[in-house]
Amino acid sequence: MADFWDDMYLDEFLVDLEMDEPDNFSALAALAGCLEKNKCVNGEFSQAIQEREKEFATGLPLEHIGVAIPHTDSEYVFKQSMAIGILKNPVMFEMMGSPEVLVPVKIMFMLAIKEPKKQLDFLQALIDMFQKDEKVLAIIQAKTATEAVQKMKQNLN
Repeated sequence: MADFWDDMYLDEFLVDLEMDEPDNFSALAALAGCLEKNKCVNGEFSQAIQEREKEFATGLPLEHIGVAIPHTDSEYVFKQSMAIGILKNPVMFEMMGSPEVLVPVKIMFMLAIKEPKKQLDFLQALIDMFQKDEKVLAIIQAKTATEAVQKMKQNLN
């Protein structure tokens, strides 16, 4: 699994441990802004990810926590990467596959995928990680962005 994730850029500059956004679309815009600031995506990525979220919800309820895995088309991506956003207060996302159900999301894993054929692989790898809540909780409990990145990389191995 580690080799697979070598193609995904993730470092402390793409982690926000203290997002304080009032709703899911503000949270999406803020985290997309982090990817744009670090030259991973273009200026249209934020709008595209919000539009996609309206059509294809990405909230997932785990046993003890809600997560979201927003992503959009590769045409907006310069560098294949992932940003992680931990929300001080959960925001509501519609549930993947059941948009009538709302999920209080505490952590977002935003994917900027350059190779469209790998999208399902990356999503499946995250969903596999989500099978154990403690892996996600360990990332949320990280004290620094560097620690969050380390825990994320450990969890994907």
